[in-house]
Amino acid sequence: LTTYPGQSVVDPITLNWGAADPEERGPIVVSRSGETLKKRNAIGAHGGSYSVYNALAIASGDLPPDFKPDFRNTQPTFDFPIQPAWGDASKIVAMDPFGHNIARYYKTHLDSGLDIRPTIAITRAHMRVSEIVTSIESGQLQVDGNVVINKEGDVRVTKVAVEPVWFLPGVAARFNVDEGVLRRALFEFTGGSYPELVTRPDVNVFLPPIGGLTVYIFGPPERVSDPNVKLALRVHDECNGSDVFQSD
Repeated sequence: LTTYPGQSVVDPITLNWGAADPEERGPIVVSRSGETLKKRNAIGAHGGSYSVYNALAIASGDLPPDFKPDFRNTQPTFDFPIQPAWGDASKIVAMDPFGHNIARYYKTHLDSGLDIRPTIAITRAHMRVSEIVTSIESGQLQVDGNVVINKEGDVRVTKVAVEPVWFLPGVAARFNVDEGVLRRALFEFTGGSYPELVTRPDVNVFLPPIGGLTVYIFGPPERVSDPNVKLALRVHDECNGSDVFQSD
């Protein structure tokens, strides 16, 4: 039901949150399958709020308990260059900056049979946003064939889906609370769902059962980190219905 530091079944892969080099930082390992169980260096499960459906699929026999994804042809459509903030443990505390390309960064671990999963997906997509359609119709926005690709209002974007990965010391610092208090509260007020929050103080990364976030980048994604380019940002903290059906 839980593990404790020093047990024979506990041999976690070293995880140095805040290390600038992905190999030195180490992979996020949270699977409980096979030989991966003793190598876990994080608490929780992949999939955020969807982890329950993964459990249902296994319980019903529709998914093998030792299932491992095939990562062939899953490389990100844009490989974001490593940024200085990725190597600062105080700058990023709620996502894994190396989680988009585990097939490259952690190939050795994957080849050894460990069940390691990505926590970020990057792909290309087309969007149609009503405000952009209106702007085209009014002549305020021009079809350039590159970003705004047609008069119907289709826009070419880079889509980045991010799964929550919490570095508990950093999250505690953001809320100005003691890490032990945070761990105890997360354990108690999720119905005791994650006892390792209390029994494994040596593990400081938690994948919570909550929704993730999605970023849509309009234009060349390499410009996001270019200090010479002016960026516009819209934060949309609403429900899925308003995203999909534009109900707001």
